[in-house]
Amino acid sequence: MTQPKITQDNVHLLLPSKVAQLANRLLQNGYAKSMADALTMVYTSPVYAKLEQEKTKYWWLGVNALYQEITMQ
Repeated sequence: MTQPKITQDNVHLLLPSKVAQLANRLLQNGYAKSMADALTMVYTSPVYAKLEQEKTKYWWLGVNALYQEITMQ
């Protein structure tokens, strides 16, 4: 069986899990006071802008790397 190819048309399917994990980590570590704040922080970040673009390959990064980048801004 061949692996499906990640394209700009389907990269969005990979994002919900990464966003949820990232927002949870931000909340747990005190960067946000609520899950809504954590989600807003993720969705308005430059990291998310890169994550939703297939050509950046940010979808390939793990939550640890994404967390480090979002908290270093």
